[in-house]
Amino acid sequence: MRHVSISVCDCRCIIVLIALAVSLPLAHAPAQARFPYAPRDIPVRDGKTLAADLYSTDTTVPKPVILIQTPYNKAFYRLGLQSRGGGAFPYDTAKYHYVILDWRGFYGSKDADVRGYDRGLDGYDAVEWIAAQRWSNGKVGTWGLSALGHIQFLTAKHHPPHLVCAVPCVKDFKTKYSDYFYGGVYRKEHVESLESLGFLTTSAITSQPTYNAIWRAVENNSDLSADIAVPMLLIGGWFDHFPDDVIRAFHDLADRSDAKVRDAHKILYGPWTHGDLGIEQQGELSFPNAVSEPRDIALQFFGYYLWQEKNAYPLRPPFMYYQMGDNVWRDYGRDSTAVPGSSLTFWLHADGSLLQSMPADPSATRTLIYDPRNPSPSHGGARFNPLDQTAVPGPLDIRAAVESRPDALVFSTPPLGRPLTLDGPITATLLVSSDRTDTDMSVRFCDVYPDGRSMILADGILRGRYRKGVDRQVPLVPGVPDTFRVELQKLAVTLLPGHRMRIVVSSSNFPRFDINLNNGGPMYTAGDTLVATNTVHMNTTLRSTVTIHGSDVMAAGGVPAPEVLHIGAPYPNPVCVQTVFPIAIPGGSASVTARVLDVLGRQHVLLYDGPASATPAQLHVNTTGLPAGTYLLHVTTGKVTTMRRFSVVK
Repeated sequence: MRHVSISVCDCRCIIVLIALAVSLPLAHAPAQARFPYAPRDIPVRDGKTLAADLYSTDTTVPKPVILIQTPYNKAFYRLGLQSRGGGAFPYDTAKYHYVILDWRGFYGSKDADVRGYDRGLDGYDAVEWIAAQRWSNGKVGTWGLSALGHIQFLTAKHHPPHLVCAVPCVKDFKTKYSDYFYGGVYRKEHVESLESLGFLTTSAITSQPTYNAIWRAVENNSDLSADIAVPMLLIGGWFDHFPDDVIRAFHDLADRSDAKVRDAHKILYGPWTHGDLGIEQQGELSFPNAVSEPRDIALQFFGYYLWQEKNAYPLRPPFMYYQMGDNVWRDYGRDSTAVPGSSLTFWLHADGSLLQSMPADPSATRTLIYDPRNPSPSHGGARFNPLDQTAVPGPLDIRAAVESRPDALVFSTPPLGRPLTLDGPITATLLVSSDRTDTDMSVRFCDVYPDGRSMILADGILRGRYRKGVDRQVPLVPGVPDTFRVELQKLAVTLLPGHRMRIVVSSSNFPRFDINLNNGGPMYTAGDTLVATNTVHMNTTLRSTVTIHGSDVMAAGGVPAPEVLHIGAPYPNPVCVQTVFPIAIPGGSASVTARVLDVLGRQHVLLYDGPASATPAQLHVNTTGLPAGTYLLHVTTGKVTTMRRFSVVK
């Protein structure tokens, strides 16, 4: 692999950033039996060849082909085809051949390297070469995570005639300033990991720390939404690096892609980190009913488009997502990021409480001392450092590593008496004064369990000089309070009764984000460090708040918004004769329809179709007449549909 050198003086070279925001999926699935493969050299238009492996049990049978283009060495797939991508790999050797291709300039295709070459053209050439082979039926789909997802957008942009559909996972098609800077703060760990993997040089990024005309050009040139003309299934995770961007990409495709496919795109969002799609364990939490969902929906997607199967894929709603805490799958129309809901504001109080009531103290403050030589450590969250196995991402208990330090200000609600459901962004608005002309404010959002665990779910940061916008640098005035608006990523989580909502305020989160030297001078160059005294104001005139969004945002004393359709886990599952689903219907619902579908979307049992007021609290499914297999309990009330999967054994 080689590093891509980028001249900041040449906008055309900066466009190379389009291929940068990538990461390395880690395999956690058990080793699989080796699948037969044969090396192939794929010719491309400039006379070079790209190294690939064809995986097939029988090349005399033409089948659809799933193409995977990787910068991470196709040889790893030889160790176990299914294990690549964990619980997400669309593994069905009876129905598909697979072609795994090394990117131009990487590993087996290293000798084909051409500086600045559009690898999307290689994707086009690979698709068309595959379609012409005797073992192909002429239909090609693409799949892959992260960098393997981004190359699918670049390939689809060129409209290869035999590309039928694509599944980009945990990746947006746009390259943006915010991929490398969060609130104006350099994403140190992430970008240095990309450099280690051979995608960029960090100096090219840090030399452009402010959002400017170069970044605008990069973003405009990497917006491929209008160029996409094949159906896409996007898959992402709440603990990923850029969950908001993948959601935005889905809406962009639904709004601006080719008119023939705008209504065909779908998105699945689950409780996953960047490289662990479909894996039960995420950080220190487990989500057993999200296991293998990315693989299952991808196979259903490919079956529908590559085999014309009459399966249940068209019945799936455009936007499907996992509500953590409740641990259920929900779905909404494409015009919603998640649940269309209201917002709720909590005020920070000097005693460490987080309440819906405003502070009564006219002068209350909390102060933290931030020393850049001893920054608050990153622990969990949306970290990315595949070369450091101790850098565990996802939901971790941060009490010992973060909250116990003197540079952390902790604010918590009382134990909740009712569920608190978040389905959207989180914003911390902090009124801060500092004795320095520049400093950072970092916010971590946590779900505190009854046993005391403080599980980080999201985080964010803002550099003081960028508080007026990342396109300008405005020094702080020492001693004068100013507003730090720290935006955290979108989140879908229900904090359960007995839990507490918590935010942790500090002035660093290292090495996830680079440290602020507090000296107000040039950034990302060697310089003197200064200790900053940062004061958060929380009184009757200078108020600091946290605002959440969701469908059911309420707390003690709050007025509940309309409830959400809930289906409990089936018991028993798998089932021989009868299984039971607890069900809670929204109070404002007029009617309810509950039915049992098979995986092809065919109705087998109509359980209930009538007024919501008469809906039983439990739905009993008698499976005596159902063949063995997988089924869905499909419940609809108004515009909301929820499904639960169960299995029948005989």
